[in-house]
Amino acid sequence: MSGFFRGTNTDQVKHVNAEQKLIKQLTKDKKFPEHYSKKVDMSKVSMDVMKPWITKRITELLGFEDDIVVDFCVAQLHEPGEKGMDPKLLQVNMTGFMERKAAPFCSELWTHLLSAQDSPVGVPREFIDQKKEELKQKKEEAERVQEELKRRRQDLEDAAKADREAEKAKTSDRSRRDDDRGRGRDDDRGRGRDREDDRRDDRRGRGREERRRQREESGSESPQPRKRDKKSFKWED
Repeated sequence: MSGFFRGTNTDQVKHVNAEQKLIKQLTKDKKFPEHYSKKVDMSKVSMDVMKPWITKRITELLGFEDDIVVDFCVAQLHEPGEKGMDPKLLQVNMTGFMERKAAPFCSELWTHLLSAQDSPVGVPREFIDQKKEELKQKKEEAERVQEELKRRRQDLEDAAKADREAEKAKTSDRSRRDDDRGRGRDDDRGRGRDREDDRRDDRRGRGREERRRQREESGSESPQPRKRDKKSFKWED
């Protein structure tokens, strides 16, 4: 049986009876999921939406891109046959390319097709919910970006304000120091003038003291005027 599946393609599957016999055997062995019993009207399905999913899912399951397998699967969906698309036949045919991974792939595909035909736009409900979630995440991400930009803008404004206040404080400090130095210079000049006045007063005081002392010394050394004796005075004729 496994030898039959390996390498099977549309050219090799020539005998419809053999296919039907195989499908009956797999159905008897319960190899097909229950939702395969439901029919899908492919005219109600948007293949523009389904094909990207088919490409992505096949690549994920195989581990590499394979356009031949993707095109083969899409072709069968576009040409469902007179009796409509048979999911069991689709799985048998896909097994030749995907082997054991064909069953989970076809089961997922049929689930999406059933959901898509019930949608007014031919898109599976899961895809719509996923798209809404993506849009929600993008919106939240955009809001986070805006919040981050707003926060950074506020940080820049706060930093600029802090710089201005720091510069203002520095200017105020320099002005205060300049005023202090100015008052210090005035005080120094005032103290200098006071010291000069004190020295001048000292010199004046010492000069007065020196002159007084000199007068005293000069007075003690000069001869005293003689007093005339009134008794000895007499007129001469």
